[in-house]
Amino acid sequence: MSARREAELADLVAHIQKAGGRAHALVCDVADPEAAAAAVRRADELMGSLDMVVANAGIGHASHATRLGVEEIVRMVDINVRGAFATLVAAIPIMLAHQRGHLVGVSSLAGRRAIPASGAYSASKAALSTFLETLRLDLARTRILVTDVQPGFVETPILEGARNPTPFKWPVARATRYIADGLAKERRVVSFPLPLDLLTRLSRVLPAGVYARAVGGFREG
Repeated sequence: MSARREAELADLVAHIQKAGGRAHALVCDVADPEAAAAAVRRADELMGSLDMVVANAGIGHASHATRLGVEEIVRMVDINVRGAFATLVAAIPIMLAHQRGHLVGVSSLAGRRAIPASGAYSASKAALSTFLETLRLDLARTRILVTDVQPGFVETPILEGARNPTPFKWPVARATRYIADGLAKERRVVSFPLPLDLLTRLSRVLPAGVYARAVGGFREG
């Protein structure tokens, strides 16, 4: 596992070891692409191969266009886009060498169409989804699988203080079980919950004016 917070990583390693598993913790801030890539390479050295790499780090918060700041946008892009890209790209030559592997990126249903007061977040997740689809096309003739995990709202700290509605919210345990099952089945896209999945699919075919009126009730500013 790799993340910024050393104490939480240590607790997770201890939990896995107590359950009879093996784990390594690598402290890394994926906002630094070189550090993210180095962590992937170090993981390969420690374990001898990489069966699956999950780019899961992400931040997000609501911010109306009239209050957006450049610093918050840059930070979000550094983590949600550059960090995820660097993590996945670093794993490709390793998996090619081992002739197998599974690349996973955690994007969001929010990346399917713009959401009021979530411009930077939605754009960052849309970028990751498009990147994953391109990787899938480029690696189609290899034994490397690519999965785009597109959650709806999950009860994590990222939703604390959310101003926009958070319908069909799932607890973390339910979301992780659903994701793990989808990855085990080697699905190209793992999206949930079903009602929000269907609504966001529908939103993509709505004309711009119709969509704007449909989400107008959520506007701020």
